[in-house]
Amino acid sequence: MHRARRKGSPTPSTSARSDALLSGRLYDGLTAHPHEVAVEVGNGGLVLRQEGGWSEAVDAALLKRLDGGQDSLRLGRSDVAGWRLVVPAEAEAELKPLLGRQDRYGRWIDRIGLVPALIAGGVITASVLGIGYLAPHWIAPHVPMGWERNVGSAIVGDFGDLRCRNAAGQRSLEALVDRVAPGARDGPNGIKVAALDVGVFNAAALPGGYIVVFKPAITETNPDALAGVLAHEVAHVRRRHVTEALIRELGIGALIRLFAGNVGANAEQIVSLSYTRENEAQADSDAIAMLKRAGISPRPTADLFTRLSSEVPQFSAEFLQSHPLSAKRARNFAASFDPRATYRPALSRDQWDALFDICAKPVKPT
Repeated sequence: MHRARRKGSPTPSTSARSDALLSGRLYDGLTAHPHEVAVEVGNGGLVLRQEGGWSEAVDAALLKRLDGGQDSLRLGRSDVAGWRLVVPAEAEAELKPLLGRQDRYGRWIDRIGLVPALIAGGVITASVLGIGYLAPHWIAPHVPMGWERNVGSAIVGDFGDLRCRNAAGQRSLEALVDRVAPGARDGPNGIKVAALDVGVFNAAALPGGYIVVFKPAITETNPDALAGVLAHEVAHVRRRHVTEALIRELGIGALIRLFAGNVGANAEQIVSLSYTRENEAQADSDAIAMLKRAGISPRPTADLFTRLSSEVPQFSAEFLQSHPLSAKRARNFAASFDPRATYRPALSRDQWDALFDICAKPVKPT
């Protein structure tokens, strides 16, 4: 059985054509395997080719710079999460008409220069050590969302084949986000949600407004409970809790390196970020308010937390320091139930059936 390949996706084993202007390495956003391609530069964009006839044109308006080293230039696409093209650094002059001026580290760093920015980073680091716990909360709102978006896109792309790609299921998952937070997916910084075929009950907010939901959080619960979980993650995104956690756990030095384009944290590290008790309580409070506005009963979410609390009776000290007990969270959701209210299911039966099968592998025709 073979996974369906995105139209225009190259064959990994085919080598690049030798007469091309540039050679490049392509990550197509579907798999973690690189594809060697030939890159032709034109006025309107790039054309990627491989022997055997595969080719793909990429409009210049869709191209954006990503992080790169001294020997390479990395490009992304605004319309394809996880898509990355790596070309030699000497291609900079040839690609400049398409990409414009390079913002190597971010706008404010480019304006003042790298050395002053590093000095500023040192001052910020010292300040964090001095003012302590509250610094991440103060700094997080000032981190540019564009930077976070690039980091989040790279992390989602790194999941490769673990990402569930059933189109009907994806529409249902997005409909559930729209139900609890209308308009949250709109605009250039709108929330993007994805399901992952990972056998752990979890959901997580990532930098840049990305939310990932692991398969058991879909198949081992129900739509109303999942709505509460998603509302909780939407609250983390809106309140910039992910950035707070990044600063708290990785430090300002790592934040500057990430800001400069060196994505040094892997996907597992970001997904496992822990939040403060205040962050979790805030997200729960916002989620309860979202469920109320959407007319979704909070009881299934309360029941879910009660079940998780009874199935996992012992927590690590680190978890207790950053998360309220699930039993307490369950009581908060249960207390918000209004017996006079009229509640409606979070999804229709057809939508839930599609979402339940979001990670199902496509069946090969006989």
